Amino acid sequence: MQYIVLDLEWNQPVSYASSAYRKVGDSLLFEVIQIGAAKVNENMEMVDTISVMICPTHYLTIHPRVKRMTGITQDLLCDAPHFTEGVEEFLNWCGEDCVCLTWGGDDISVLQQNMDFFHVERKLPRMFDLQRLYAAEKGKSGQVALKTAMEELEIEPEEDRSFHNAMHDAYYTARVWQKLPHPAKVLEYEEHARKLSHNERRVRFRATENVKSVTEALASDKLTAPRCPTCGQATQLKTELIPQAPGKFIALSQCKHHGTLFVKAHFAKLPDGQVGMHLSILPANKQARAYIHTKELLYQYKRKRGDYENTDWNDLSQALSTNMPFEDA
Repeated sequence: MQYIVLDLEWNQPVSYASSAYRKVGDSLLFEVIQIGAAKVNENMEMVDTISVMICPTHYLTIHPRVKRMTGITQDLLCDAPHFTEGVEEFLNWCGEDCVCLTWGGDDISVLQQNMDFFHVERKLPRMFDLQRLYAAEKGKSGQVALKTAMEELEIEPEEDRSFHNAMHDAYYTARVWQKLPHPAKVLEYEEHARKLSHNERRVRFRATENVKSVTEALASDKLTAPRCPTCGQATQLKTELIPQAPGKFIALSQCKHHGTLFVKAHFAKLPDGQVGMHLSILPANKQARAYIHTKELLYQYKRKRGDYENTDWNDLSQALSTNMPFEDA
């Protein structure tokens, strides 16, 4: 039997308000763009590796965070096969008598969702979680990062193998597995794909108060003169309330006693039909101030082009949906 140590890289919608995401929704939350794997035989010898780049068909724009972490660009993927062809190449490379090992359960869930979405009828091999084995062997609770495991096992990163490359991460995962005292026990940690849902992942929005409308809230003293969380005094806005993702606004405000503050207001439609607002006012460090000034310049540029002319902030059907990616402030 062969052991296939598997790792994936995937793309995601740049915005959950984008047309690309609205077309497919949670049926394709992440789109695989690279399959990487290392093949280990029964003698615990690494005998082969593979990297299959995959051209996306739905999330065509590479998310900036994905591009930054992986170095994968649209140009790199334009001549790559689509998922159905790429996964067939991978499964043929795996062979018949094999099991797959991953570091954590996310790769399993993402791969199965892509298999289902693109109607790939071939079944995946049985999947087992090396991360759970490592935690058990080391007496740890919770998740352990691959880099942490490598450091603890004194596995040095190789100059020509960067992290966040699916093949390289699979190679490093196999190296970690090879150094565990009881590697065969990985077969005690079978993992199954779970249903991926943007909605379930984004239940963190908590309203600090209900408002009659977004427009009324934006014009209220709570946002035009937000109160300092330290002294409770009204502060003066240093920037406009800058719209970000639908339903999200940010600004800088100045307290005479406690300096610059970072103001964030999120709006969402609550289960009872009312509009909720989560207002957060925190001290603004240098990085936060620079971030907002950059967003302000972009907002002013877009407004000059007419992107924000005649905007009715109450007409935010995407913003006022509990499906939107709100986050804790």
